[in-house]
Amino acid sequence: MNCHLPALSRPGSAVPALPRMRGVGLLEVLVALIILSLGALGIAGLQATAHQSGHESQQRLLATFLANDIVERMRLNPTALDVYAATDISGTTFASEPVPDCSTSSPCTPSQLATHDLWEWEQALIGTAIQNNGNNVRGLIQPTGCISNNGGQISVVIAWRSLDEVADAGAAAGNNPGCGTASAFRRQLVINTFIN
Repeated sequence: MNCHLPALSRPGSAVPALPRMRGVGLLEVLVALIILSLGALGIAGLQATAHQSGHESQQRLLATFLANDIVERMRLNPTALDVYAATDISGTTFASEPVPDCSTSSPCTPSQLATHDLWEWEQALIGTAIQNNGNNVRGLIQPTGCISNNGGQISVVIAWRSLDEVADAGAAAGNNPGCGTASAFRRQLVINTFIN
């Protein structure tokens, strides 16, 4: 039996050179860059989603504040509930501030006070208090405020346009479908209360 074992190299003897692999380091760097790029894109998408969610929550918080504001104004002026409920407020309801200015002049009738309250509420809805280059920057996007009075049962609905197309909030059961423009972008906040 003739077995051939590989020859062992002895110290000082020449070992045949193995072919060198070239480009492996460059390929590893390329794969690492691709993985890093995908991670950076994922982080950027996550940050954009977080920013948009923050904006949506800010809009809902503002709508909640404004709905409670008009309810408290109505509680302070309960004899003019029908005046508050007479008009849907859309940002173009009042061409100018009603006369008299009930915030500075006194006395105003309950109807005059209600009209002035609605004008101030409209200004808050569209965000005229803070402007940047002539544009309102702290209001709701395309807001509509709707108030109804059914024998002291008050319903305040604020509708605005969202950045995301999800579903029409006005189509949900119990909401006011006539408040705001029907769209999958429409969001609504509804507050029901009783004022006597």
